[in-house]
Amino acid sequence: MRGTRTYVILQMVLLLSISLFINNGRTAETEIISFFPKENGDGFIHFINTRGELLQELPIPDVKFPAGSITWSPDGGSFACHLRQNRNLDIYVVDVNKKTHRRLTVNASRDRWPAWSPNGKWIAFVSERAGDMDIYRIDVNGKNLKQLTKQGECHKPDWSPDSQWIAFTSSSEGRYFIFFMNADGGRSRKLTEDVLVSIPGCTWSPDGKQIAFVSRDAEGGMDIFSVDVNGKNLRQLTWADQDVFISSPVWSPSGKWIAYILTKTLGPLKPILVAEDFDDPVICVVNTAGGGAGKPLEMTKGLTAGNGLDWVPGFLSVSPSAEKQITLWGALKQSENTAK
Repeated sequence: MRGTRTYVILQMVLLLSISLFINNGRTAETEIISFFPKENGDGFIHFINTRGELLQELPIPDVKFPAGSITWSPDGGSFACHLRQNRNLDIYVVDVNKKTHRRLTVNASRDRWPAWSPNGKWIAFVSERAGDMDIYRIDVNGKNLKQLTKQGECHKPDWSPDSQWIAFTSSSEGRYFIFFMNADGGRSRKLTEDVLVSIPGCTWSPDGKQIAFVSRDAEGGMDIFSVDVNGKNLRQLTWADQDVFISSPVWSPSGKWIAYILTKTLGPLKPILVAEDFDDPVICVVNTAGGGAGKPLEMTKGLTAGNGLDWVPGFLSVSPSAEKQITLWGALKQSENTAK
């Protein structure tokens, strides 16, 4: 009897191990990207996997205009974004399970570029409420607003995986650099004097060891680079043509990919970038292993990317079939066609 029980337990452990192995293998291959298509002005957010397959469209409840700069909660059940109403930008939180949204910040200045901390407690964002573009932190319930920087010209904060540090870009005399500070705004320091950022924004690797950003290569082209958090081991990850514009890099939860927006430029760039300078943007991913691990892959086939590029956290990495589609909270449901 005891031997039979032991055998059954060993079988269960083996099956569980195989299941975990399969799921982990799928995770790196089929992670989920969210974005707002440029041609879709009714507030729908789209979801694609790393094979470029469109999985689902989800409307933002009661919002009939596009949002920008999405950041997902760690459990994947909500996201924060900035929305424009009455010519002003504020931060909103959307609960995808309850299909509701609430306004997180209320201010006459522009609040944008939210970043949800991995511990789920805070949302960092950039605001001009004190006159300059500085980074603030607020609890997810909208309380305890705290100004973290006072240097101005700060852009697109990104949290370390342990929620202890925030990386961001800030400019001085037209040159952008990467800075670090702790979660309370103290111990701010520049990553290095040698790492220049061409487009504001950076993204932290899920293991906390590297930062990725967009910069100019040796030939003047715009590409994605990574650097260790100690400022060493600078690596070039893309080799784009001279006539392309790269922005919004975001590291995937598995660490295997970096997604970004790529668009071709229509002639020389002007000092102030406007939409008319660019062709239709698309979303690409590049393997972070570098060194010939693979060319960047275009994800948004037939769609043009707008705002809201981010990876969706949680257990969403399941290969879809013709009969099933992914849902935001990680379960699979039967499609309407199958139900009929």
